[in-house]
Amino acid sequence: MTTRAEQSGAETEAKARPGRPVDHSFDDAVLATTLDLIAENPLEGITLDAVAARTGRAKTTLYRRWATKDALVVAALRSMGRPPEVEHLPRRGSLRADMLAVVDSPWLGGTARRLALFAGLARTASHVTGLDAVVRSEITEPYVEIYRRLLTRAIDEDEAPEELRSRVDTLAAVIPAMSSLRFGLDHTTTGRDFFVTVVDDVVLAAVRGTRATA
Repeated sequence: MTTRAEQSGAETEAKARPGRPVDHSFDDAVLATTLDLIAENPLEGITLDAVAARTGRAKTTLYRRWATKDALVVAALRSMGRPPEVEHLPRRGSLRADMLAVVDSPWLGGTARRLALFAGLARTASHVTGLDAVVRSEITEPYVEIYRRLLTRAIDEDEAPEELRSRVDTLAAVIPAMSSLRFGLDHTTTGRDFFVTVVDDVVLAAVRGTRATA
């Protein structure tokens, strides 16, 4: 018969015994694979089964690390980091060249792969809890900040007119806003030409134009 003292000692030992440590060694591969699936087939392709098959990991192992598919997708998005131009603003000799340098950034594997990923995220967002907020904080808002700083620098260096300063916040949001709209409406990947057109025919046209009068 087990005494009260022996039972108490066993319970104390069980509580003190550490659980199995979480293995983070495969995190990068799983998150990268999840991003690949978002870019390739965002609605049908993002499943724990698909990620497990590509990474050679058991689905139960993935569930121990990420309790749901939504948690995995959000973690994958956070793993991307933010656009590097936030820290290293392009300087290519003109406002147009600087803006196109952002479009042509090697971030996330280059323009084509990055745009495919953004298109996939746009189509995935409504199906994944919390994804909209992360896209906004990690992608949309940083890009607005990049374009705001480029426009402000152009004004400070007399490449753009001073009267543009009051409209910088609006113009800085144009490319990210039009990108979000296009990705949300178009189920094919939006290419570089779209962004060149927005830069030339919308943003730079506004920079060159005169302020409309009421």
